[in-house]
Amino acid sequence: MMGSFRGVSHCYHRPAYPEWPYALYTMVHGMKEEDCEKIIQGISEATGIKEYKILYSTVEYKKDRIDYFSDSFDGWYSQHRLPAGAAPHLRTVASYADIY
Repeated sequence: MMGSFRGVSHCYHRPAYPEWPYALYTMVHGMKEEDCEKIIQGISEATGIKEYKILYSTVEYKKDRIDYFSDSFDGWYSQHRLPAGAAPHLRTVASYADIY
């Protein structure tokens, strides 16, 4: 559900810990903080999740855009996709492009 919102590019599950109880993460994009907050509020209303933290990026160190309909992406995908029937929780960071 979270990944279906416009402005969300990534949505994933990580382990929660007593000192950091948050397990669901989304990467939300907007031109201004207010744009991101509006998307996050919509996610909160749609999912019923009321307890969340917003962490803003302060520096972008590297960004490579993915060209999804290219020979190089097709080659990457064939090497990194999960086999049929594999457990989704075993996905690595390198293979989460499969959720797009």
